[in-house]
Amino acid sequence: QFLLGESDVGQNRAEASQWVLAELNPRVTVAAHTGELSEAFLASFQVVVLTESSLEEQLRVGDFCHARGICFIVADTKGLAGQLFCDFGEHFVVDDPAEGDPACAAVQHISQVRGQPQQASPKHRCLLQLSGVEGMTELNSQDPVPVHVLDAFRLEIGDTSTFSPYRRGGLVSQETLRQALAEPRIQVASPEELPRSRSLHAAFQALHAFHGEQGRLPRPRALDVVRAFASVSAGDLCPVAAVVGALAAQEVLK
Repeated sequence: QFLLGESDVGQNRAEASQWVLAELNPRVTVAAHTGELSEAFLASFQVVVLTESSLEEQLRVGDFCHARGICFIVADTKGLAGQLFCDFGEHFVVDDPAEGDPACAAVQHISQVRGQPQQASPKHRCLLQLSGVEGMTELNSQDPVPVHVLDAFRLEIGDTSTFSPYRRGGLVSQETLRQALAEPRIQVASPEELPRSRSLHAAFQALHAFHGEQGRLPRPRALDVVRAFASVSAGDLCPVAAVVGALAAQEVLK
């Protein structure tokens, strides 16, 4: 924790951090909130960032923010591992191709075809939600569906032969936190890194379950990637927090 010292032990962290944060930029108003994260309180913000929160709270707040069009970010670190999730809503569009995949895209055409999507590798499979489609309106009422990404411009969405003919319009948007947890889309620099990344994704969820049952984080001990993750999860390292915090701050500025 960058902002606190031994003299702050026993104090509320938000209140103890407030004056230090306020000194960083006098043009920014910093207020400490020590009450419940109620829906009425959350509704007053354009961006909500959660850290060190339970999985249940992340899902509750994420669902509320997504429904209200509030930008939602989860930023957390556990020892040497960190996680960052962003949900900027169904109408957020990334214009810079260097920034990665867009949160939503306009539909140009949907064909009426019979059959199911081909088997796709995890790299080319994701969950997407369709909305605003005219003509083939059956797609608007569906839950997020798994799709096969063929290339930068084409997707396979399954059997549409019994649907009404497509006329125009429509948006395809990415998943919420709840959907992303169930069907993660993990991008890595090399295939060798994928097993470790998938293990860490599962380990974060297992850690939430452990904390919910035991009321504490695992005690330090060793070995494989999941055990190593658990053994250092109770530690807070400033360099790791700095990296994840900087990425989260960059996303907030968007």
